[in-house]
Amino acid sequence: MEVSELVAALVDIERAAYEFVEMPDSAEADKRLLETLHRCQARLNEPYGFDSDTDAVRGRVWRDCMTIMSNLRLAPQHAAGQQSELVRTQTQKLASLTKGLLDLVRHRMERR
Repeated sequence: MEVSELVAALVDIERAAYEFVEMPDSAEADKRLLETLHRCQARLNEPYGFDSDTDAVRGRVWRDCMTIMSNLRLAPQHAAGQQSELVRTQTQKLASLTKGLLDLVRHRMERR
């Protein structure tokens, strides 16, 4: 898998995560985040041959995506669009981690 595909996936995840956090109780933001994580998570789980620190962050972002997807799938128990505080906190952390991973990957691409 190309690193550029990973970058595109991270940009999509970061955008959807920030939208989710900035638009509380939005059923559309919930849906977009879930769809984005579902579509992009496989790209995060590919081996890219990064250094161990970058791979550790990539693995953490993937695990966080999987956790949030699982928690969002439980959301139908609640009224549509009403985010739990847990999912909001997880998503805020995911947005930060994703931004950090994007910076690491972009720096690595520049060095090539």
